[in-house]
Amino acid sequence: MPRLTIGVPAYNNASTLRTTIESLLAQSFGDFRLLISDDNSKDETQEICRALVKSDERIDYIRQPQNLRYQNFGYLLRQARTEFFMWGAGDDRWQPEYLEACLRELDAHTSLVLAVSKVQFEENGKAIGLSSGTYPLLGTPPQNLHRYFSQPDDNSRMYGVFRTQPGQNSFPTHSFHAYDWAFSAATLRFGQHAEIPEILMYRDKTPTEKYTEMARTDAHNTLQRLFPLCQMTRWLFMEAKIPLDRQVLGTLFSINIDKHFSYIARFHPDYYQLVKPLEKIWQKNMSWRLKKD
Repeated sequence: MPRLTIGVPAYNNASTLRTTIESLLAQSFGDFRLLISDDNSKDETQEICRALVKSDERIDYIRQPQNLRYQNFGYLLRQARTEFFMWGAGDDRWQPEYLEACLRELDAHTSLVLAVSKVQFEENGKAIGLSSGTYPLLGTPPQNLHRYFSQPDDNSRMYGVFRTQPGQNSFPTHSFHAYDWAFSAATLRFGQHAEIPEILMYRDKTPTEKYTEMARTDAHNTLQRLFPLCQMTRWLFMEAKIPLDRQVLGTLFSINIDKHFSYIARFHPDYYQLVKPLEKIWQKNMSWRLKKD
């Protein structure tokens, strides 16, 4: 049994997948199983995956009969029987020492559930800046949750290496908008997150406005569209049962209101113009108070 499972959720990644897999196979730590789950791609992803399987015995491949979207990540996580797990997005790449550095940190500190390096964002192959979502969370669970929801940002930490059992106990069984924020927050019930100070991962940058558009696609009713994080918040309260205190509650309330304003600014501009003065009052007098340490 290897120590690590790497799950690659692939969907229409024909142009980048080979580079991604080669980057993982070149890791200095090689004791892993690599499972690719093709989410019913419509391009040449399937052909590329079948060729890759023949190139290295550590690679397994499955093609999903229908598109699972977010639950493709959950499918991969549930297949893991190893001590550690990580997702490798089909358009990312890593320095050869990435796995070794993360596992060294996890082995050295049993309080950690996740380790991730600094992440460089790229656009068309050019560096455009560092991720702001990999900062360490080394306090108590309530402290870590408060800080995380004050600045969840791009959530690159989700692509770190983490202990499999806490990860499996933290992934939502149904899909909703910001499921990745929910997952990262839920793992903080079990331990802390560490950041490796070197840049060892490179990710394609997804435009921020795309996440606002996804909120519309992910929603099932008007309330979920107007308040994109309401499902995430409900899951954290009712199912994950994260530890709550005044600061965690305040931060979650604040981020829900912030995302409400972002959504109506994008999709309901006339209404947004009416409530824009309220947004300014909110940001000046309330939002920062709820997020303050």
